[in-house]
This record gives sequence, structure tokens and C-alpha cells, in this order.
Amino acid sequence: MDAEETAAAGRMAEDMFVRQMRRRRAMLDLSQSELAERVSRLGGSLYQQTIAKIESGQRAVRLQEADLIAQALGTTVSGMLSQSIDSATNDPEEMDVAELVGRAKSAQRQREEAAVRLAAAQREEAEANEATRVAQVRLAAAAEAARHASAELQMAEAELKEITRASLKRQSEMNAAFGPRWGELMSLHPPITREQLLRWNREHLEQMKETADSGTMNSRDREVLMKSIEDLENRLKTRGDEE
Repeated sequence: MDAEETAAAGRMAEDMFVRQMRRRRAMLDLSQSELAERVSRLGGSLYQQTIAKIESGQRAVRLQEADLIAQALGTTVSGMLSQSIDSATNDPEEMDVAELVGRAKSAQRQREEAAVRLAAAQREEAEANEATRVAQVRLAAAAEAARHASAELQMAEAELKEITRASLKRQSEMNAAFGPRWGELMSLHPPITREQLLRWNREHLEQMKETADSGTMNSRDREVLMKSIEDLENRLKTRGDEE
């Protein structure tokens, strides 16, 4: 027997084993999870997802795994391979009554388990979508608040400059009224420097760009955010030109 014939025989044997694996599991009314638990008690480490892949042909079954699966199903590998492939049919018309009942129970159990997993996945998806929507709303509100705060800051700086100029022109009056340290009365906190303001705005701009590029926003929210980004970029460019 050459290498090609050997490989073909191996594939045929594996196919027969998987067919018998599905058939015996159905006859024993075992779910994939329950079969995985039986294998685990025998010292194996197969999971329900692995068994599902083996039965669907998405993953090959290893020799040691086949031995444990056969034991979990109450037989041996040779016993499973010695049965006729025809006896492992998937056609309900050709199944005996006991196998038909077992397969029906197994299919119903799989349907219920799949429905539970689907509901959990849909719930998680809905929660993730809601969290994303809330985050997008908060980001849009924060961008709007930043625009207003920036405008108010510019107005306050302009007013403070005007008052300072007027105060210096009336320095003698201020000295007479409040003493030589009258300037301290007009400053509650150290002034915000232009460098600080530019740095904060640039950091905020980068955060907004990252969110816009993340692909998690709908078209309307992204349009609003892009307008905020454009406005902030223009303000930063204007301040840069002034310097």
C-alpha cells in the first residue's frame, strides 16, 4: 500500500469513527457538553466546541482523543470501526426506533442549548451597542462643551487684557486706592498660559480623531464630530499663525 492509499484508508477510518461517534452519542442521549464531561473524567481535555468541530469535520480527531471518546461512549475504537458505515446513516428513514428517539432528543437538546447561547450573544451585542451609543453621545456633548468653554476663555482673556491696560493707565489712582500691590487684588489664580491651552486642545483633538477613525460611530454622529474636529483645527491654526 503506497502513501496515497494509506492516507485514503486513514481518512475513511476517521470518517467511520466520526459517524459512529455521532450515532452512539445520539443513542445515549448525550449532548456534546455531556460527552466532553465524560472525556474529562477519563483524563482528557476536550471541550464542547472541540467535539462540535470533530463531528462537523472541521477538526481531525487524534488517536488518543479517539480512544477516550470511545471509552466515554461505552465502547472501543476497534468496536466503533468494525461496525458498518451504513449503520451510521444520518437518514432518519433508515434508523431503528431507539436511534431515532435518541437522535430526536439530542437534536432538541442541541436546539435548546443553541437558543440559549444565541440569546446570550444577542443580549451582549445589545449591551455593547448601547454602551457605544452612550459613549458617542457623551463625546459629542464633551466636544460641544469644549467649543463653548474655548470661546468663553477667549472672551475672558480679551476682557482681562482690556481691564489690565485700563488699570495701568490709571496706575496712580489704583495706588492711591489700594496701595502699590493693587495688582494682586486682580488675580485669583496664576494665569493659564498659551502653551497650556494649546497643549490641552491638541490632546483633545487627537482623542476626537481616534474616536472618528474607530469605525464605531454612525454617520450622523461622525459628521457632528468631524465638524468639531474641523473647528478645533482652525482655532489651533489661527493661534499658531498669531504666534
